[in-house]
Amino acid sequence: MTTRKCFSRTGPMTTLTPDQEAALLAELAAACREAGYVVEAIDRGLEVSGGEEEGAFYLLPDHGWLQARCLVLDPEDLDEARDLTALFETVARAQFRLIGCRFGFDPGSGLWLIEDLYPGFEAGKVPAVLEQLSFVWDALEDLFETALSGTVPGEDAFDAAFDLEAATPPN
Repeated sequence: MTTRKCFSRTGPMTTLTPDQEAALLAELAAACREAGYVVEAIDRGLEVSGGEEEGAFYLLPDHGWLQARCLVLDPEDLDEARDLTALFETVARAQFRLIGCRFGFDPGSGLWLIEDLYPGFEAGKVPAVLEQLSFVWDALEDLFETALSGTVPGEDAFDAAFDLEAATPPN
């Protein structure tokens, strides 16, 4: 069977054969288990977690790319907000800081933190990506709670979230 290739704005896209996708998922599962994660197969990929008490990550193959994602605000969280304007502005400010990942929003499933891994990304490095997503979410969680209440956090709050100090002019 031949592999069909096409290109998107983000790079080459490859349709994996079912056997290639199964091999990729097996390699990812092994790498995550070796790093101490609990791994379960789901419809389109893998659910990866640190245990029962911790949130889950989802590893989803997509045309040769791998999407690592975690849910940061579910629809119930979003329903508690009177207005999502402050949340979306907070998301934009976080994204502007080049946090190494992106956000995805779906009214039916909520707000997601997403990392897109290029075709050929080493499966053994996926646990480090999951750690990065955890770090980013841990840093932003309080800011998003503030945004859900209708207040956009200031730049100082973003700096503090990532343990940064505001730049000061030289003497």
